[in-house]
Amino acid sequence: MSLLSIDGLKKHFGAQEILRGASTKIDPGEKVGMVGRNGGGKTTLFRIIAGEEVPDWGSVTLRRGARLGVVPQRPVFHPGVTVREYVAGGLSEVRQAIQEYEDCTHRMGHAEGEDLERAMRDHDRLSSRIEELGGWETERRVEVVLGGIGLVEQFWDREAATLSGGEKNRVALARELVAGHDILLLDEPTNHLDLEGIEWLERYLKDLHTAILVVSHDRRLLTNCVSRIIELERGEIVSYTGNYPKYITLKQERYESELRAFEQQQDMLRKEKAFIDKHMGSQRTAEAKGRQKRLERVEKLEKPNHDVRRPVIRAPKAARGGEEVLKAEGVSGGYGDKVLFKDVDLRIGRGQRIGIVGPNGAGKSTFLKLIAGKLDPMSGIVERGHGAVCAYYDQDTSHLRGDHTAAEELRRHYPAMTDQQVRDHLARFLFRGDEIEKLVSLLSGGERARLSLSILVLSEPSWFALDEPTNHLDLASRTALEEMLGEFQGAIICISHDRAFLDGITNTTYEVGGGTVREFEGNYSAWRATKEAESSAASDERQKREAAARRAAVEAEAKRQQQAAQQQQQKGAPKSTSGKRKNPRNPFKLEQLEQRIMKLEEELKKLHDSLVTEAVYKDAAKLRDTQFRIAELEMELEAANEEWINWDA
Repeated sequence: MSLLSIDGLKKHFGAQEILRGASTKIDPGEKVGMVGRNGGGKTTLFRIIAGEEVPDWGSVTLRRGARLGVVPQRPVFHPGVTVREYVAGGLSEVRQAIQEYEDCTHRMGHAEGEDLERAMRDHDRLSSRIEELGGWETERRVEVVLGGIGLVEQFWDREAATLSGGEKNRVALARELVAGHDILLLDEPTNHLDLEGIEWLERYLKDLHTAILVVSHDRRLLTNCVSRIIELERGEIVSYTGNYPKYITLKQERYESELRAFEQQQDMLRKEKAFIDKHMGSQRTAEAKGRQKRLERVEKLEKPNHDVRRPVIRAPKAARGGEEVLKAEGVSGGYGDKVLFKDVDLRIGRGQRIGIVGPNGAGKSTFLKLIAGKLDPMSGIVERGHGAVCAYYDQDTSHLRGDHTAAEELRRHYPAMTDQQVRDHLARFLFRGDEIEKLVSLLSGGERARLSLSILVLSEPSWFALDEPTNHLDLASRTALEEMLGEFQGAIICISHDRAFLDGITNTTYEVGGGTVREFEGNYSAWRATKEAESSAASDERQKREAAARRAAVEAEAKRQQQAAQQQQQKGAPKSTSGKRKNPRNPFKLEQLEQRIMKLEEELKKLHDSLVTEAVYKDAAKLRDTQFRIAELEMELEAANEEWINWDA
């Protein structure tokens, strides 16, 4: 039985038809991605599924007893509630089930006859329910999720209401991720996450046994996490089996197949109509009438929709300047008394494509504003090359005046443009008809982004400085932007959390974090590979240092005891009863002991980590075996550590 069934949904807002018979089903454990144009009805469909809106027609059916999870757009935090408490609040059902399970276990120890049988049935039912809800290691799961989405431990005991807007959204996401829902609705879950958090979420969702319906413009997430794509197209749902690249292929194949069928039918209809017109009233009138009746019964195919509407962004002609766009020496940046990075040296050449990455709050936007000339450095020198002209894109689009229409805002920046030129230019960015007279304050996030880009490309810069240019853009608009930037001849420096976007347009990566800025050759994927190699090397080096420290400690203790024995012998201390002086233990055996300790620690860590994976905590037998093995390892490790501590001469 399907977990969620959507049948024939229709929804109007005034005269505008948003949904016109949308239908689909989602099975238990299925990962489904939803795509479609901004304003195409995805949010409306989500709100109907969540019960926040009522359709004009059709139904949404959730399997009886199934739990639906939705991340609230504006989470409410009661005074005094900490981050940890709020997230753990999502575990209320599993905690209650665990308490009932423990009570049932206690009851089984004293029950007999029918009472025992009833208790055993309850025990099995509660055990299954706990597994469905996410298992036994509840507190551990809270900490894993909070750390994974980028909320470090210092935030966990803070009052949730005091967090920033982005942090509150991450906390709300964490609560739903740990709750063990049967189906989870996620609307742009990567918003407010840095790149590390996005990659963690991707891995977590991939391993989660919960069914998921996710709306996202992150192509990498839709590639790695989902097994089916549903597209909301002209108010209807079209389903494609496979991930995002497969969807692109299948959609094109479907369009070409439907177009061939439509054209073949149109050709047949023309021939039949020509025959009827020619022979009606002739000796073949009976045949013509028969063909006309058959023609009237033919179910006419609609011309397939191939919505090619997307911004037509033409690359501006790059202003000709010197080969050096910008040079910085000893630059420090921040705000107030807070220094985010310091002593930065860099050189940016004409045509260079740079992606800026780093954790949230590290100073990426500050760094971009500084080199774009929007912010003065706290110290150091920034020199711009001869003829260097920067076009800066601000992610919050705050420079747009809300009381202007789209057309007025364009004229404000380029007053020499005629009305027809304004209309033609805005039409390339999908502002058509009355839309150009819409107030900026009423535009959606995606429309504001497109308007900002329409103003930006009319300049003739030698380089672009772009702060999250893909935010709020749908997939078609992102593709158009990538194509424009690919054609642009000048330098590009951009901040983005879209990994596919960074991979497609950059050849150098700047990492902002830890109070400095590091330069790496290659795009995002190359930077990630380098970081993973560095992390692995650092881990190996740390283990070597720890082993060396243990050996040094043992050798020092052995030397101390040997010296003490020699001093006692010199003072005439009695010999041991065996008549032999003890010799230091075999260093080779000591090294073997240390290696065994490290292997035990490594295996123990892997087992603890596995407890929060659904493959373990939803399988009672596997969970029990894992817990038994952990107990065995802890005893073995304790004995080995005791042996190491007491290693003597």
